[in-house]
Amino acid sequence: MNAVRWIRLGFICLAAWMMLFAGVTRAEQLSLDKCIEIALDRNVSLASARYSLDLARQDVWSAWGSWLPQISASGSYTYSDQGFGAGYNLERAKSNRHSGSIGFRQDLFQWGGQWFNIRYAVHTRKAREHNLTQSELETIDLVKNYYFSALKYGGLLEVAEQAVGAGEQNLKLVQARFDLGSANQSELLKAKVQLLSNKSSLEAAKKNRAVSKAQLNNVMNRPATASLELDDRVDTLMVVDDFQSAMVYAEESHPGILGARSEMQATKYQKLMARSGYLPTVSIEGSRSSSREYGSQLGDWVVYDEYFNPIGSVREWRDYEREYKNWYFGAYLSWPIPFFDGFSRKTSHARATATHNLAKLTLESTINGVGLDVQTALLSINNARANLYLYEESLHSAEKDLEIAQERYNLGAATVLDLLDAEKNLGDARNNFVSAKFDFNLAVSALDKAMGRRR
Repeated sequence: MNAVRWIRLGFICLAAWMMLFAGVTRAEQLSLDKCIEIALDRNVSLASARYSLDLARQDVWSAWGSWLPQISASGSYTYSDQGFGAGYNLERAKSNRHSGSIGFRQDLFQWGGQWFNIRYAVHTRKAREHNLTQSELETIDLVKNYYFSALKYGGLLEVAEQAVGAGEQNLKLVQARFDLGSANQSELLKAKVQLLSNKSSLEAAKKNRAVSKAQLNNVMNRPATASLELDDRVDTLMVVDDFQSAMVYAEESHPGILGARSEMQATKYQKLMARSGYLPTVSIEGSRSSSREYGSQLGDWVVYDEYFNPIGSVREWRDYEREYKNWYFGAYLSWPIPFFDGFSRKTSHARATATHNLAKLTLESTINGVGLDVQTALLSINNARANLYLYEESLHSAEKDLEIAQERYNLGAATVLDLLDAEKNLGDARNNFVSAKFDFNLAVSALDKAMGRRR
């Protein structure tokens, strides 16, 4: 008996622990800011923009390196062991030779060519930074759209569940009255159709919410079916209603405009680089080299008397050592004037000029495009604000109409059809109000994207 009691107690403790563990490991509720943070950290589409930025940063180092002196150094060591003669008369000659050199070259003046190359690389890097910011802004906009869409369809799901519950009650009521003969076939069919319509809306809301969550998971680089609980407490976003103020902010902050402006500056210096190819270059270079060789050598050596007069020669092996040193320095003025270079310099300058002109047009077009997006977003906000006020008032009116229809029905002054129509109107008003709330947030998000504002 005691064993059975302990077993039951063990099962109870295990069940309690499992319930507690399930509550602790429940899916974390993610806020909008948290979803944006995850997406910016894990979204794959941002990797390409980051890679391009890394390459542009390396190009800046390369451009600075072209302005610094070119220094080279070399060294060598040679060992030689040679044999002379044959048989037991074999003689060996050994030698060691080591040498080293160091040199430099510095272009002093290229009519700004090197400086133009550096400025081109710097502005190209800035353009890639703005491209990355633009990609991040687009990712944030996607997160906001899917987040608000998921909350919107979650709200519509609640409305549909309420409508289904009310429709089931109405069908029971109409069916009972039909069985008693106080309701006709038309009223019964309308109650059934309205319930089916509410169930269809419920399934549509479930599907749309699941799709929005899957899309949000995809932007955050998570499995589409990963559990996702969203925080529906969304702060009311401040709105800039004035077009001029919004455009001033956009021209100072929008990454598309800033990137186009940096691209235009980069192409300007690229054009100047191409022009400098027609002008002379002043350079200096220098080097120092030394070598030392030592070993033994077989030769005919002159013999001198005590007065240093040659008196003959002797053939023998002698040790020797030689050392050489050399210095070199030069300055150059070079002005390439090729008789014919295949029009390469002319083509390079013409291409750089055309690229710069195109960049100026692209900047102008980008500013105009941003202006169009800002104007469209402001109009959408005004429309969404008006709809929000309209549907809020419509909701109050529909709730009041349902109360009146219910009272009239209870008094026998209204039919079942009147009651069903009032409930359908209330359901539609709730759907419109829920949609209007999140449509307003989506319109504000569109304005943030158009202005280049991250929040």
